[in-house]
Amino acid sequence: MRSSGTPHDDCLRPLGTLIRPLAEGLFEVSLPNGKKVVSHLSKELAAHPPDLPAGTTVLLEISPYDLDRARIARVEQA
Repeated sequence: MRSSGTPHDDCLRPLGTLIRPLAEGLFEVSLPNGKKVVSHLSKELAAHPPDLPAGTTVLLEISPYDLDRARIARVEQA
């Protein structure tokens, strides 16, 4: 059980570039180092899904235990 901090205080938070949508609610996102990860929308974004065209910059949350999957936490403004 977590004792303090935010619910996701141990995750990595890089910016990524949306490459393309995959299945319903999943997206392929490229990290700054070129690695590609499969991402899903956070609960807050999934409640009112934003329009996410290819090339959109997003803030990701990645667990240090599974570096191949991520959560899209926020859409960055251009």
